[in-house]
Amino acid sequence: MYYPRELSTLNWYDASVNSTTQSGNRNRAFTTRHTLTFTPKFDNEDHFFTTMIRGELTDGNGSGSGVTTSGLPNNISSSSADGELNNMWTSLNQWRSIYFTYSAHYSYKSKYAILFTARLDGSTKFGSDNRWGFFPSISGRWNISDEPWMDWSNDWLSMLSFRPGFGQVGQQPGAQYLHFSRYGSASQYMDMPAFRPNNIRLTDLRWETKTTWNLGTDIGLFDDMITMDVNIYDQLTTDLLMQNVGIPTSTGYSALSWKNVGSMRNQGWELNINGNQVLKLGDLKAGFNVTLGNNVNQIVEMDETTLMGLNGDFNFANGSYLTRVQVANAFGSIYGFRYKGVYQYSEYSAEEVPGVSGPNAPVAHDAKGNVIVDEEGKPIPMVFDYDDINYTFKGGDAIYEDVNHDGNINELDIVYLGNCNPKVTGGFGFRLNYRRWSLNAQFNYRYGSKILNIAKMNAENMYSNNNQSFAVNWRWRTEGDVTSIPRALHYAGYNFLGSDRFVENGSFCRFNYLQISYNFTPEFMKRIGAKSAYVSLSGNNLVNWTKYSGVDPEVGYGGYGLSTDASQTPRAKYFTCSMSITF
Repeated sequence: MYYPRELSTLNWYDASVNSTTQSGNRNRAFTTRHTLTFTPKFDNEDHFFTTMIRGELTDGNGSGSGVTTSGLPNNISSSSADGELNNMWTSLNQWRSIYFTYSAHYSYKSKYAILFTARLDGSTKFGSDNRWGFFPSISGRWNISDEPWMDWSNDWLSMLSFRPGFGQVGQQPGAQYLHFSRYGSASQYMDMPAFRPNNIRLTDLRWETKTTWNLGTDIGLFDDMITMDVNIYDQLTTDLLMQNVGIPTSTGYSALSWKNVGSMRNQGWELNINGNQVLKLGDLKAGFNVTLGNNVNQIVEMDETTLMGLNGDFNFANGSYLTRVQVANAFGSIYGFRYKGVYQYSEYSAEEVPGVSGPNAPVAHDAKGNVIVDEEGKPIPMVFDYDDINYTFKGGDAIYEDVNHDGNINELDIVYLGNCNPKVTGGFGFRLNYRRWSLNAQFNYRYGSKILNIAKMNAENMYSNNNQSFAVNWRWRTEGDVTSIPRALHYAGYNFLGSDRFVENGSFCRFNYLQISYNFTPEFMKRIGAKSAYVSLSGNNLVNWTKYSGVDPEVGYGGYGLSTDASQTPRAKYFTCSMSITF
């Protein structure tokens, strides 16, 4: 990485001017795997059994080095050139992991089946007391439609099965030597070189364990012309691993590199329906597919210190939303102020005096909508954070709902504004075949999600020197203006506090894929000496139907934070034409 002088306003002798950093890493791993499988043969072919034992050992090591040099001649980016050596470092690491797996599968008449698996994992990333993790699983299947007492449904029911399952899997941290005390160089102690501990030993770190229950069913109708499967699942993650967990600085450190912080639960359901040639009209055949799903994440328990680190206090700054990770609540909840428009006047009067005063002015109201007055009968003005900032609202400022009617907009007026997680996600599509032509169209959708449109906030706040959108042409300018866009205040005011003004419905339906193809006739292939030939034209990301005002509502969700759109690059729309000929 090279940082030229032209990109900096610092003095020529600053360590970051004409600086370059070069580094390299090498990692090597050796893995050996041994598998033993046993499948006995029964005289009665109604029975089937197979079992397997597998072991795998991985031994790896890595090394790295780097150097940073500054004061280089212009356009020279090599760290070996004549310059000032600012920093150099090396690293070395080694790891080992091992696992053993045993699995057994038994079925009877292909009607009843059961699968058992047990896995034992060991890793050098944990201390000696927690190095091993044991993770069993068991699942079964009952093909109900094969039972003799289901013969009455054979004309229309081709498949009905029940699939229960239970299992555990483990997760380990992404770093080595966590249970060792590591030391590094420090600033001088008196006039001597010094070393200091770089970490807190994590000898109690444990495997993160995901325990999942699943209930599923498969249904086939009319010789599998219509098939569907339904799955309901519940996943509990215990000893949840989290990176860089804040701790009191009185310990000498600001964070633990990894920590088991609590438990998290994921619950959801999925429904998939497929239709294979459900419509036949002469040479025209049609099929379809539909997918529905929902998933909810919530904290079951969490260390109080970790919760406090995730839930910072409201900072009273423009553009900030209060985020809360709470036990027994879903992730992605949005908290902020309710935006009620723009104050029309700075001075209050019961009756409007055009261009001078009016009822839409920044004064406090009680729960019944009456103006609150002081002992002299004067309306009490609306302020923001009376205790510290004490900003008095004026005409043209944003109106925020005074929830507790105290004339002071502060953290007590913050309310729940929605959740970033969609209520339903999925997709659908259809397939058409007519003689040698075929068409495949696929859509995906998301319903019920909320998005923070940060791009809109940045383009309408009129706070800095940044470019603004055309919407600011309708901003408040003079007393009496009626508008939904607050006035322009250069590095002043509180006109874009975190509020529902920038919280939008993220529901959408995207025409994601379309393909049209044609298979050439045998006569044509015979003329060119080919076995098969076809041509196709496809398009991706063709149309997106949404009420979201931003560029693309398909943003990420499901983590500790909120779903935000900061003017991300939209998905590209592209087309592909292809031809395949087999000789």
